[in-house]
Amino acid sequence: MCPARQSGGCAEANNNVGNSLRILLIQPECYESGIGFRTVAMPEPLALEMVAAYAPDHEIRILDLRIEDDLPGVLADFAPELVGTTALTPEVYAAREVLKTTKDICPDAFTVIGGHHATLLPQDFFLPQVDAVALGEGEMVFEQLVRALDEGRNLSSVPNLIWRQNGNFIGNKPAATKINLDTLPLPRHDLVKQYRNEYFMLFDKPDSSVSTGRGCPYKCNFCSVWKFYDGKVRQMSAQRVVKEILAVETEHITFVDDNFLLNHARESEIVDLIRAEGVQKRYSMQCRSDSIARHPELVAKWGEIGLYGVLLGLEGASDRMLNKVDKKNTITANDEAIRILHDQGIIIWGAFIVDPNWTEDDFKRLRDYVTEKQITHTQFTVLTPLPGTKLYQQCNKELLTEDYKCFDTLHSVLPTRLGREEFYRHFAGLYQQTDLGPYWDLVREGKLSIQDCKRGRDMLEIMSRAELYHCNDPILGRRQAGLPTSSPE
Repeated sequence: MCPARQSGGCAEANNNVGNSLRILLIQPECYESGIGFRTVAMPEPLALEMVAAYAPDHEIRILDLRIEDDLPGVLADFAPELVGTTALTPEVYAAREVLKTTKDICPDAFTVIGGHHATLLPQDFFLPQVDAVALGEGEMVFEQLVRALDEGRNLSSVPNLIWRQNGNFIGNKPAATKINLDTLPLPRHDLVKQYRNEYFMLFDKPDSSVSTGRGCPYKCNFCSVWKFYDGKVRQMSAQRVVKEILAVETEHITFVDDNFLLNHARESEIVDLIRAEGVQKRYSMQCRSDSIARHPELVAKWGEIGLYGVLLGLEGASDRMLNKVDKKNTITANDEAIRILHDQGIIIWGAFIVDPNWTEDDFKRLRDYVTEKQITHTQFTVLTPLPGTKLYQQCNKELLTEDYKCFDTLHSVLPTRLGREEFYRHFAGLYQQTDLGPYWDLVREGKLSIQDCKRGRDMLEIMSRAELYHCNDPILGRRQAGLPTSSPE
């Protein structure tokens, strides 16, 4: 039996429902500085909803600590027997603390962590509060882990699992097959219904996330996605994608695939099926510029059924920058994709990468490019060697810190050519937009409301405050705290 079940769990008041386990899945919270991705988006914890679908016969809850900050209360009330969480690199410490709190309050609960960071660096979770680390796609592990715990079996047969046995972590064999995405149960969107109105993407609130594929065939040096999926790509069929869409209640959907328009034949069929079903929704998606440049007719087709915005991985304003990150793309393709999206009236959320080695002229070149192309929605990140990436292998010896809080892509963990205060002054300055003409054009076209513009102004005001970037910088933050800065932690 599950250890928590044998001992009665951590709250006598909660009795098992039938023969089911009480399972709590937790989205950690690591947002502190007031800047960052959270300012412009907070998607639902879709990965947790997808693994939750593999435990239909158990009593399961999802706790989103970004919204409901009462982990001790939920643990005491629900008395979970299995607790799982996930973590990207900046969330590592928050996830560790989640599991530590779990063991403090529910010492007999079985704890497991998965996700990108845990898969690429599982040793970061070989800790007393962790019972197991799930590697790779969570569905491969979760169903069999739950079954083994429920039946009181040894965990050695659970694939892709590193688990504690006699005080030591041991690794099981990898799964022999990959998941067929068309056979996945639908995500448990119902488990976050109480949070739905808080999830948003830019100005679309409430928003729902839909994933229709996994992996990426490209090998950008800053990205861990292709490492996580071994460079392979799998996609749902068009028919299955429409089932995912029909299961969503909100008016707006964000496709969270890394490059949604990767297979133009599939994406064209999806549009046909959406029309046949009479679905009336608005959509956003993430794409590469060359996918758009090759198939402008596909963009037009999606525009006709409600494509509203595209997060476009432009990365740079020059071929030199694209080559530096192994983008395998060109500035010509970027320019053409921008033109196509503008012609179709689709909002561009332009994602750009800033090199720590930049000069003042490099910052000016990017500002001028954004202004020239009238990109109203922007996302600037610092080139960051995230653990597990090719860039990390290349730059490991240059790192100023191993503090994962600094690996949020908003702070340079590498030396900067400019002084660090000057670097952040220019970085924050990228968000200072003085030409409001394109925004008012979007209002006149009905793409944005006046309220959206005000909210956008507030977002830009926050992101353009250079001093907010200092506290988590590996040099300036230590200096502010009165700590020595001559060597990394």
